[in-house]
Amino acid sequence: MPIRILAEGDKYRVWVTPPRYPSWESPGPMTATEVLAKLSELGCHSTDVTDALYAANPAWGLAHDEEVRRRRGQ
Repeated sequence: MPIRILAEGDKYRVWVTPPRYPSWESPGPMTATEVLAKLSELGCHSTDVTDALYAANPAWGLAHDEEVRRRRGQ
């Protein structure tokens, strides 16, 4: 599995492994929104990222949507 995500409360620790993607590990817990942005920056496919988020926490999308609304000031 090239992307491994572990839920820690409402945040996530992330490990990305080659050969499909560059090796990377989160420096600490991240929000789902931060995970999506960073892994996109690394060139990870969005389906791989969301599949790993769902495996870690099936309700991750609710917190992500709330964070996006908060950042937009809605």
